[in-house]
Amino acid sequence: MSVAVPAGFLPSYHRIPSLGYRILAGAARLVLLLIALVGVPAASLAYLDSLGISLPVPIPTVVAAGVAIAVLSTVRAIARPTRAYGPLSVATSAVTIAYLLVLRLASPYRLAAPSHSLAISVGYATFLDLVLLVPALALVSGIVTTVEDARSPGERLPYDYPA
Repeated sequence: MSVAVPAGFLPSYHRIPSLGYRILAGAARLVLLLIALVGVPAASLAYLDSLGISLPVPIPTVVAAGVAIAVLSTVRAIARPTRAYGPLSVATSAVTIAYLLVLRLASPYRLAAPSHSLAISVGYATFLDLVLLVPALALVSGIVTTVEDARSPGERLPYDYPA
């Protein structure tokens, strides 16, 4: 004898945080990311500019890229249990890669103080090449997640949110 169980009463094998909790955590994440990706770099560049040191990257570029990466990363974190997570991961990684490539174009940078005859040439292209590996792997992961979510929706939820 089998008993029909209404769909709302099926046992859940994963605990997905509520939307309100994810938004609250996302807001905290957004504030921290804005401080780290916008506030600190923009303040540092503004300080260098006030000393008369030429900037390797314009401040509006740093602010725009930092805001874009912070907002996309936050929206991606909020959308994690949905099918939008994969495409948002791809978008976040693509924006991060584009920003790092813009920074890479500024290398080598010649740091020259206007009141001194000392000039330091800083080449950080190799470092940025290594840093670019992280968003490149995240881009591939986002593509795989997008394909997996399209092929079998909900399959990753027990792994992302174990009971």
